Order: sequence, then C-alpha cells, then structure tokens
Amino acid sequence: MSFKNFFIRLLITFAKPFIRTNNADRFLIVSTTGLGDTLWGTPAIRALRESYPDAYIAVITTALGKQVLENNPHINEAFVVKEPPLFSLLKLFPTLIQRKISKVLVFHISQRPVLPFCALLGASQIIGTENINKGLDFLLTDKLKTKRIHEIERRLEIVQAAGAKVSSPQMEFFPSREDHEKAKDLLPAGAVVGLHPGAKDRFKQWPPSHFIQLGRLLQQKLGCHIVVTGTPAEKFLVESVAGSIEGAIRIYEGVSIPTLAALIDKLSLYITNDTGPLHIACATKTPTIALFTPTDPVLCGPYFAPHVTALQKKMTCFPCLKKKCQESFCMMQISTDEVLQTALQLLENKK
Repeated sequence: MSFKNFFIRLLITFAKPFIRTNNADRFLIVSTTGLGDTLWGTPAIRALRESYPDAYIAVITTALGKQVLENNPHINEAFVVKEPPLFSLLKLFPTLIQRKISKVLVFHISQRPVLPFCALLGASQIIGTENINKGLDFLLTDKLKTKRIHEIERRLEIVQAAGAKVSSPQMEFFPSREDHEKAKDLLPAGAVVGLHPGAKDRFKQWPPSHFIQLGRLLQQKLGCHIVVTGTPAEKFLVESVAGSIEGAIRIYEGVSIPTLAALIDKLSLYITNDTGPLHIACATKTPTIALFTPTDPVLCGPYFAPHVTALQKKMTCFPCLKKKCQESFCMMQISTDEVLQTALQLLENKK
C-alpha cells in the first residue's frame, strides 16, 4: 500500500465514528473522467431513474462531463470537480453533506481524493468495480468482480447492485434546441460527411494523409460536403486536413460539447478514430465508421450501436507501446479504399 493510501485509511478509520449514516434513496454517481467515459454511464443513469423515479440522483463529474450530462432529465444535480481536486472537493463537502447521500455508485475516478471524499459523506453503500480505484478498494462496501465486458455493461452492473433494473444499454445525449440551431448554422445544405482525424493518443490516430485522400474521394464520388472536427488543441491537425480538401469546413473551437453532439446528429456519415466524438455518434445514432487499432472495441468500442461499423486490425507490436508509439503502424493497416467502400455501402443503405 502506498503512503498516500495508508494515510487515507487512517483518516477514514479516525473519522468513521463521527459520520452519520444515511439510508434513504439518495444516490451520488461518481464519473470524474472524459467524454466517452461519461457517455458510457448514461444507460445506467437512465436505468437508475426508471427504477427509482422519486429518488434524488446527483453526479460528481468534470467540467467536460457536466457538458455531456447537460439537460439529462434523469439527474437532479451535477457537481464539478475542478483542479486541484482536493480544494474543489473541500468546497463541495458542505453542500453534499446536506444532500444526505445514501448510496455512492463509482463509475470511474481519475483523481485520488474523490473516493475518500465520498467515504466521508455518510453513505451506507459505496458500490464499485474492484482493482480500478487507485488502490482504494478498501473504501468500497460492495466490490464487483472485474470482468472482460464493455464499459457500459460494467456501469450497468453497478446500478443493478444498487437495486436498479436495466431496460437498454443505449447511450443518450440531450442537446438543447439552441444547440441544434447553432449546429444547423454551421453546416451547409445537402449531404455532409464528417471526418475526425484526432484522438487523445497518437497511437489511435489514422494518418492525416489517409483522411485527406478519403475526403477528396468522397467529394468526387458523392459530391458531398466535408466537415473536419477536432478540439482547440487539435487546431493544426484540423487545419492541415481541411486545408487539403477543397471547401472543407473546419470546426475545432467555439463549439460546446452539446452543440457538437447536435452537429454530429445532422451528419450523413461520420468517420472517426477511437475518441470521444465516436461515442457521441453512438448516442446520436449517426451512421459512423470507427477506426480501431490497437484498442479493443469489445471493451470500449461501439456498443448497442448497429449504425456504427468498427474497422479493426491486429496490433503490429507486442507488447503495444501505447503512448510511447511515435508512428501509428497499427492504424496504417486500414486502407483508404477499405474505409471508402464501407462509407459508400453505409450511405447506400441509408437511402
């Protein structure tokens, strides 16, 4: 056990006699991570609300996660953990104590202080999956076994352990009418194909030259418009790809996550690496081609999304270098022609 975790155990042991336990149906969901991880939790949140229609349901999340959960009708409140997390949590503590949380459902944590914070709220149950909590499993009252299942199913198992019944693993997103209007203004009339050449990690990125070639071929064969999406940090990449495709529209800044979701919802087809916008496309039911290698789509790919086609090749390096990879050799195995033919077939099926 690390010194940090040893200190946390001492703190909780000392504080436990002074913590008043809550028993009503008042839930706090922990999902302090990225875009895709937050979306994976939406089927579980819906199942919890359907099973406990009158319960209080809150989520503690990141600023990005709050955008994903904006307008979600199944949530009463969303609380944001900012950097540095310890000070942010200390500010939230009085408010959440007043909420009298009875059950904490740990979907995913990225910051070590979050789970100890939850252990001090007086919940009678803290439910989570073992071996993914930064060595803090001793804070869980209910430990679920680690399985090789999709992240959506793992979250559904957690709410089932809290007494919820599951109806569907379909993800949800709730852009506002204003978001849809903004997205409409950003896109031209007619068929629009979206390309997303970025990803958080370079080893997940299909080569930009392939995206450029694909965009040009789609224009030639379909006469469609091309939009290239990305984050502000991916400005250079988006400009490089869009600037090499005649008339391509660039979208990488000044667009909120809900507006991006509304935009993706309006696309004729989306072609993307394994990254957050892929999971938005799964939620909006946009016809999509997902480019996978070396990550495993069984665990984190399209799930319950028949409108999404995942193209995957085997790893070229063993073990995988992951973030140390300088050239995405795995992704190079996916040819432009393979993606093009898949795109044409999907668009034909859509007619």
